[in-house]
Amino acid sequence: MSEPVAWTMDAGGDYAEELAWRTDVLQAPTGGSQHRRLRTAPRTRLSFAALESGARRRWMEVLLRAHSGGAWWAPVSIDAVALDSPAAFDDTALVIAGADASRFAVGSRCLIMADDPRRYEVREVAAVDGAGLTLAEGLDFAWPAGTRVVPVRRAHFGETPQVGRFTADATALVSINFALDESLEVQPVPPAATYRSFPVWDAFVPVWTSDPLWSPDRMLERIDNDVAVPFVVDFAGVAMGRTVMQYAATTAAEVAAFRAALFALAGRWSPAWVPSWAHDLLLVGNVTAGATQIDVEGPLLSGRPITSNHRDIRIELTTGTVLYRRITAATAQSATVDRLTLDAALPDAFTVAQVRMISFITLSVQDSDTNVLRYVDRTVMQCELTWRELSHGL
Repeated sequence: MSEPVAWTMDAGGDYAEELAWRTDVLQAPTGGSQHRRLRTAPRTRLSFAALESGARRRWMEVLLRAHSGGAWWAPVSIDAVALDSPAAFDDTALVIAGADASRFAVGSRCLIMADDPRRYEVREVAAVDGAGLTLAEGLDFAWPAGTRVVPVRRAHFGETPQVGRFTADATALVSINFALDESLEVQPVPPAATYRSFPVWDAFVPVWTSDPLWSPDRMLERIDNDVAVPFVVDFAGVAMGRTVMQYAATTAAEVAAFRAALFALAGRWSPAWVPSWAHDLLLVGNVTAGATQIDVEGPLLSGRPITSNHRDIRIELTTGTVLYRRITAATAQSATVDRLTLDAALPDAFTVAQVRMISFITLSVQDSDTNVLRYVDRTVMQCELTWRELSHGL
C-alpha cells in the first residue's frame, strides 16, 4: 500500500465536519423503542474549499490528477497551530503552547508545512502535552517559529473534486470532501447535570439564528379501504414531538465540550433530557422552603391526564439555581390557577420575581445518526440538532 499524499493547499470557504454514527432502532407500534449502537466511532468527513492560482494552482491539479483515487493525509485544518520556537533539523520536540487542546493524538500524524505547498513533512506523534508535541522521528528540515503544524488523518476523497477555473490561469476553486479512514475520535463526556440517571442537555442553550421548530408527531396508522370513512389508530396514545434546534459554541472550550457531548450521545443511541427553552409554566405564587406544590397560571394541566413524557420540568432561578422535578398531579385552584404537586420538596424559598423560566424537559434521542459541525474558526462552531421525544419519561 503506497504512502498517503499530504494535502498542503490552504483550506478556505466553509469548513465542516460530518460525524456519522449508526444505530439500529427497533420501534414498537405502541411507542417504545430499543436503540443498539453499531459503530464504536463515527465515520467522519471533512469538507472545505481551496482557492489557488498560478504555480499553486498548477501543482494542485498535478496532485489531483495523479492521486484522486488514492490515500491522502487530510488536514484537520481547524485545529492547526503554529510553532512557538524554531525547530532544528533532526529535532523531535515541537514547542507549541496548548497543543493538547487540538486534536493531535499519539500514534497519529502531524503535517508541518511551509507557504510553498511542495515543502512539508509528515511525522508520527509520540506524545502530546500542554508544551507541544514529541515526534517519533527527527525532522528532515529546520522550521522557523510561526510554521503551521496541522493534525492529519489518513483519508480518501468522499466525492470526486470538481475544479472551477475563473480564467485560464488566474484562479481555481475546488471543493474538497475527505472521508477519513482513521477516526477523529473525541473522549465522550456527557453534560454534567443529570436527572433520573440521564444527562440533561442544558449546558448548551440554543441560539435563535432560526426559529426552533416543534411538531407534535404521533404514531398514527391510517386504515382506508377507499369506501368507508378512513379509520385512524393512535397506537402510542401520546405525542412524540420532534424539535429542531440550532446551537453555537463561541469559545474553544465550548467547542470541545459540545463535541464531547455529541460523542456521548453517539447519534440516536443515547437519550438525554432536553428542555423546551420556552416559558411553559408561569408561576403565580411565591414558594416556601420545603414546598411540594407550586401554583401556576391556568387552566393548563388540570382536567386532563398527565402523560408519561410531558410531566418533568426544569425550574431556573435568577440566582443561577436549576431544579428538576416531576409533576405527579394537577388540580384547578381557580379559573386562572393550577396547583401542581411535585415528586420532591423544593429545598429553598423563592418568589415569583426570582424565577427566570420554567420549562418542560422531555427524555429524547436525536432523530438522526449524522451531525454536521460548521466552523468559523476553532473557537466558533454551529450545529443543528433534531430531537425526537421518547414515548415515556422513566
